[in-house]
This record gives sequence, C-alpha cells and structure tokens, in this order.
Amino acid sequence: MNIYLIISETIYHTNEILKKLTNGCDNIISYNLEESTFDDVLTEASYFSMFDSDKCIIVRNAKFFLTKDSESKDKDKLLKYMEDENPHTKLIFLASGKVDTRKKIYTKIKENNHVYEVKSLTKTEMKNELQGIAKSYKYNINDKCLWYIINNSLGNFDLAYNELKKIMLYYSKPGEIKYEDVLNLSAKTLEENNFKLVDSIIDRDISTSLKLLDEFKIFKGEVTAIVSLLYREFKLMYLTHLYLEESLPQNKILTELKLTDWMYEKVRNNLRKYRLDEIKKEIVNLSMLDYQLKSGNINKDLALISYIINICL
Repeated sequence: MNIYLIISETIYHTNEILKKLTNGCDNIISYNLEESTFDDVLTEASYFSMFDSDKCIIVRNAKFFLTKDSESKDKDKLLKYMEDENPHTKLIFLASGKVDTRKKIYTKIKENNHVYEVKSLTKTEMKNELQGIAKSYKYNINDKCLWYIINNSLGNFDLAYNELKKIMLYYSKPGEIKYEDVLNLSAKTLEENNFKLVDSIIDRDISTSLKLLDEFKIFKGEVTAIVSLLYREFKLMYLTHLYLEESLPQNKILTELKLTDWMYEKVRNNLRKYRLDEIKKEIVNLSMLDYQLKSGNINKDLALISYIINICL
C-alpha cells in the first residue's frame, strides 16, 4: 500500500518525515484541503502517466482523519480508492490534532506501518533534540543557551528551531555558540517585537499593532506565540481581579501569580482598560483561536489580523 499518514503539531518533524518519504521522487505534488477538494486529489492520484513515472502527493489538512470530523465522506472515497490504487502514486496525508484511531481508514494504514505520529515534546526533549541538531552542523551549544531559546520561544519547538538556525547562520561556520550572542540575537525578534505587539493589542492601538505585525512577519514569528502571550495577560488580569475582590494583600498576589512589582503594576494598569465581562470574553476567544490554529482550521496570518481588528475596533 502506498498511503501514509503523518500526525504532528510541529512543522520541523513533519518536514523531516516528508524528506524520507519523498526521497528519490522527482514528481512531488502538494494539495491543501482548505483550498482544494479531495476529488481533485483522487483524480491526480488515479492518473497514469504515459511513462508510468512515480509521483508523491502531499495532502495537507486531512481533517477527515480527526475525531471531530467524523461526518466527512472523504474517508469513504479514500477507502474506495484503496481497493484499486495507482501503484505509481504515493499519497501522504498530514493531520494535526486528535486522530480517530477507531476509523477503518486509520486501521488499514496503521496495519501497513505507514502511520508516523510525533508526540508532543517535553521541554527537556526539545533541549536534547535542538542540541542534537546543532551538533549535526558541528556547533556546540550549552544547556543555558538552549533553555533561554526554548523559554523565549514559549516552549514552541518550531520557533525555537528557527531561532537556533538563525544563530548558527550568524556564526557562518561551526564552533562554540556563546550565551551573550544568543541574548543579543534573540532579543529583538522575539522579546521586543512580540511583547510590544501584545501590549499594543491590549491597548487597542490598531495602527501600532498593524505596524508591529508587519515586523513580526519579517521576523517570521509564530502566531501561536502571540496568542499564548495574549492569553497569559488576560488570564493574569482576570486572576488579579478575583484576588483584589477577596482583598488579598499585594505581596500574596505577587506570590500566587509569580509576578514582580513592575509586572503587577502593568497588570493593574491593563485591568483598568477592560470590564470583567470583556476579559472573560477575550480568554474564551483566545482559547478558541489557539485550538483552531493548532488543528489547522484557520489561516494563521488572517486569524491574527482578524483578532486585532475585532479587539481594537
């Protein structure tokens, strides 16, 4: 059987598996089921060329494998195709989210050992893998540098990997990566831009937000990182409101929320800009947005622009 399924939330691991599966294939075709129909995919997969040349078809956003998309008819179409599949076509499906392992289509692919599932990495696993990647390029990087990159990337492996690539590119040749260089190279793209963008969104300053969003795209920032930061700020605002209602002393609030004095003042200042119902609404909106982004249900760039416009106007 020439049908494969890759289940992964990280772009890096998906691409690494794709490299192995498409190795030696000169004819690689890509479809996105948010933009094309599954019938388009099957038409291409069924097509026999005059010279019987092999081809690989990558199918992104294959949601019919997911638990929440159990009503899709595409899985039945694929089962029918499998009864008489084209031996010269390798079909590779990409899915991000919770896969329904009870489905017949999943079982058939699994039986042939053609399911590649990348589990969520712990931060320690991220550190070890990034260290291995650096070593493969003959760079030495210590744990202190790696922990900074990972934490500054909000535990997002793809973002951390991109930062590591940028740092190695800065050095231009293998060697020891210094902590001060990691700080200098990471600060502007991640900390400064990301936090300024989040602050401008919370301030409902649409002109500044859109300007910083342009810079964010230049730096190839990860949208989920901004959503996580926004969620954190609104959650801190909500919890601070609750503690203040309970008349909890400031030092207790600082301890409970792990805030410094200046961070607490910033939260208090933001709290004055929103009613409690607005804060609750944004927590819900950001939770839904995070789910949609991670499950591939929405275009990342458009999602962030839409969120900024909705909250600012």
